[in-house]
Amino acid sequence: MTSTIITLVRHGKVAGPAALYGRTDIALSAAGHNDLTHALNNLHMQTPIHHLISSPRLRCFQVAQEFSAQYKIPLHTEDNLQEMDFGIWDGIPFDELGDEWKNIEAFWESPHSMQPPEGESLTDFAARVIGSWESLINNNKSGHHAIICHGGVIRIIIAHILKLDWRNPALFKQLQIDYTSCTRIEIGNYEKAVPVIKWIGFCDLNTRP
Repeated sequence: MTSTIITLVRHGKVAGPAALYGRTDIALSAAGHNDLTHALNNLHMQTPIHHLISSPRLRCFQVAQEFSAQYKIPLHTEDNLQEMDFGIWDGIPFDELGDEWKNIEAFWESPHSMQPPEGESLTDFAARVIGSWESLINNNKSGHHAIICHGGVIRIIIAHILKLDWRNPALFKQLQIDYTSCTRIEIGNYEKAVPVIKWIGFCDLNTRP
């Protein structure tokens, strides 16, 4: 293989009501578990995976661990690829948030300027994700690396690669990263090669253009 291939895979649907799930260690639903397993199997059939990297959260790690054991693929967990910590909003169903809902709406309008109460700032979140990404691409050799992580993490990495402003709320409101979708990045094995995004958010690799 003449390049490094990195596929960012968002976890599947979780076993819980609609909410902001960041630090909350919720498991996948049965359908979410099956969908993520299917996505990884398809990915591996098209371009064999040499290394697995996973967020330590159960919704990512459980399937990653099973897949690693099945195919004898090395698995590394990366704490800094966890989702943003949404503080007191984290894991609370939207219909139970009451008066806090107006604050969540304000947060989505300007996530850089409003930090979730007792949670993580967007600046700190972006810094740890970008730091982890830079470490990964600087230290990994050629091959196909599959990273099982979260929607917010994938958006920050895309923005960083394209030199976009990760503080722009449109990144979170208008860029759809579906459950079990795959985003492909390739880096040539030559001096000063830059990451190239080949596709974003494909949910079924069998129908990929």
